[in-house]
Amino acid sequence: MISTELQRLLEKDRLQLDALSALLLEEKACLEKRDLDTLNSLLQKKQTILATLESDDFARRQLLAKAGLKDDQTSLPNLRKLLSRSPEHLALAEMIESIESRLQLCKELTETNNIIVHRSRINTQRALGILRGSSPLTNLYTSHGATTGSNEKRNLGSA
Repeated sequence: MISTELQRLLEKDRLQLDALSALLLEEKACLEKRDLDTLNSLLQKKQTILATLESDDFARRQLLAKAGLKDDQTSLPNLRKLLSRSPEHLALAEMIESIESRLQLCKELTETNNIIVHRSRINTQRALGILRGSSPLTNLYTSHGATTGSNEKRNLGSA
């Protein structure tokens, strides 16, 4: 009974992680194109998937606690090690291993998207600083072709 319920939860997690990785790839494309409308709907979908994963994780941990496992044994790596000791549970251990690899992929995709967001934010801040005249002007040229070497403020008309 517990084995069947655990398998159902793990299979659901695997499908949710596949959906999350596909969504993260779409998110990357939207970030690169700066398609904010589509990005907003993707973020809502992502929140739903993450909430489902969290809920399923809680259900899995409760199921394992009912089966007599200690809290430290309910994490995926520890559970995989425990299940791989038993020949009858090797399929569950392999399923957990595939979930762990999907989690790693999602982590890498999230890190990539974070880098894109960070670089975009820096570029936007630089552009706003130039337009406002509040950023250091060491990389800008004057109307005579010389570089400015100070933090002098300039209005938008002379930028």
